[in-house]
Amino acid sequence: MKAELDGWARHILDEAAATVPEDVIAHRVQAAGRAGPEIVKELERDAYDLVVLGSRGRGRTEEGLLGSVKGYVHFHSRVPLLSVPDG
Repeated sequence: MKAELDGWARHILDEAAATVPEDVIAHRVQAAGRAGPEIVKELERDAYDLVVLGSRGRGRTEEGLLGSVKGYVHFHSRVPLLSVPDG
């Protein structure tokens, strides 16, 4: 199951990378663990100008109960964050 999930994630990364304009430098990282801390760890490891995260459009109640990767990155990173809404 892990191999299948890793393959699915790699496919999603490939599709996303194909949409990045050639004059934009983008880094692809596929890590395992809790998303928020893993993203912050990567941002601290290298020099990044911006982190772009998608937003699922969950309400405040859902985010409060389930947590928010975007919120975690916002409060734990010094790199500017651009949030892109779904759809």
